[in-house]
Amino acid sequence: MNPADITQLVEALQMIAGILQQLGVPGLVSLMLAGPAAVLITVLILDHLRSRRQGELLETYRSDVADMVKEMREDSACKLESYRADMQTVLRELGDHQQETAQYYRDNVELVKAYERIATGLQDVVVNNTRTMERVLSLIENNMMCPAVREAARGKK
Repeated sequence: MNPADITQLVEALQMIAGILQQLGVPGLVSLMLAGPAAVLITVLILDHLRSRRQGELLETYRSDVADMVKEMREDSACKLESYRADMQTVLRELGDHQQETAQYYRDNVELVKAYERIATGLQDVVVNNTRTMERVLSLIENNMMCPAVREAARGKK
C-alpha cells in the first residue's frame, strides 16, 4: 500500500468514527438491533420480488399453454370437419352403389319373370309340336296308300 491509500483509509475511518460518535450509545444499540430487522426486511423484499417474477412466469406459461390448446382445438376442429366431409362423400357413394345393386336385383327379377313367360310359351310349343309329330307319325304308319306301309302291314319286308 502506498501512502496515499493509507491516507484515504484513515480519512474514511475518521468519518465513520465521527458518525458513530454523533449516534452515541443509544444509536449504536439501535443500529445493532436494526441489523437483523434490516436483514429480515431484505429477505422479505427479495422473496416478494421472486414471487412476483414467478407469478409473471406462471402467467406467461398459462398464456402459452392456452394458445397451444386453442391452436390444437382449431386444428382438431379442422381435421374433424374434413373427416366428416370425407365420410359424407363415402356414405353417399356407398348409398349410390347400394341403389345400383338393388336395381340390379330388381332387373334380374324382371328378367327371370320374362324367362318364365318364354319358358311357359315354349312349353306349349314343344307340347304342340310333340303332339303334331305323333299325329304325323301315326298318319305315316297307318297310311295305306303307301306301298311300303301296305307291305309292312301284311308282314312282308
